[in-house]
Amino acid sequence: MAVGAFALLAACAHAPEPPREVLPARELSPLEQALHTHVAELASDRYGGREVGTEGEALTLDYLQAQLEAAGLESGTHDPGHDWRKPFSFEGRRKKTVQTHNIIGRLPGTGPRFGAVLLVAHWDHLGQGRECRRHRGDRICNGAIDNASGLAMMIEIARQLAKGPRPVRDIYFLASGGEEAGLKGAYDFTADPPVPLDKFVAVFNLDTEGLSPPSSPAVVLAGPRTEGLMELIDKTANDTGVTLVAPNERNLAFLKRQDGWAFAVNDVPAVIVSAAFADDARFAAFLDRDYHRASDGVEHVELGAAADMVAFHVALITRAASPATLPQAPRDEISANDP
Repeated sequence: MAVGAFALLAACAHAPEPPREVLPARELSPLEQALHTHVAELASDRYGGREVGTEGEALTLDYLQAQLEAAGLESGTHDPGHDWRKPFSFEGRRKKTVQTHNIIGRLPGTGPRFGAVLLVAHWDHLGQGRECRRHRGDRICNGAIDNASGLAMMIEIARQLAKGPRPVRDIYFLASGGEEAGLKGAYDFTADPPVPLDKFVAVFNLDTEGLSPPSSPAVVLAGPRTEGLMELIDKTANDTGVTLVAPNERNLAFLKRQDGWAFAVNDVPAVIVSAAFADDARFAAFLDRDYHRASDGVEHVELGAAADMVAFHVALITRAASPATLPQAPRDEISANDP
């Protein structure tokens, strides 16, 4: 059986790849160009696949902090000893302790007693670790689609929100670490949040978004307690011309495997609104060909729908940050948790 299995693996390793879809060439919009610049940087070999606890982590955190600061955000850790970067640790393979960080930014609102909104995208990927499946001699899992595309979207969403009218609710931005190890950064945030967790009225996650062309439909994967949030999403989609489709078995399988779930299990309304997850043919091809493989490189990224989702999330978060469009009873004034 061992010999037979080895022969089968060897045959698979040398089997030719099916041809990739070739999308029509088109001129990129300024937003697509900005997104591509971020993805190309974060998914370059210089970052080594953004593996936690490596030099690639330090480069990633430096880039994200610089970009979010330039966009107009301030640190959201509320801890002078850990400006922007919230350290945490978790038990990795062979019970080895892994030290890593979350990046937390904030766009201050005018009425923090009304709560806060959170946007999440995980920064880590597999690097050159054991989980990275090599591709034609390439040993680095750069994670261009998963999830440099989500990070690029977060940066550009932050930039647009900061340019607009000041929100009522605070808007927090979490670039989480350790997602690939089991949503570790998201769970650390829920266990030790910068403000009380029940102050968050909505959480939106960005993950694996660089797959689909412009004007693609989107799907909503929602945790519990999201009825009011779903109404807001439906209205925003209608107003912005985004078509929403129903979830299916393939994308629903990822509901508990993305950072929003760490909030959902803590009774915080959390959703992921994704054009990539809605595009079943391209999503299935990505899972079969590039997911957690060294072939997930910038050359295969399509950011047309990602640009659409930036505009959609700007409109959605703007509404979620207003008690007038996402009503909730006023709360006590938010104060930072003790570090």
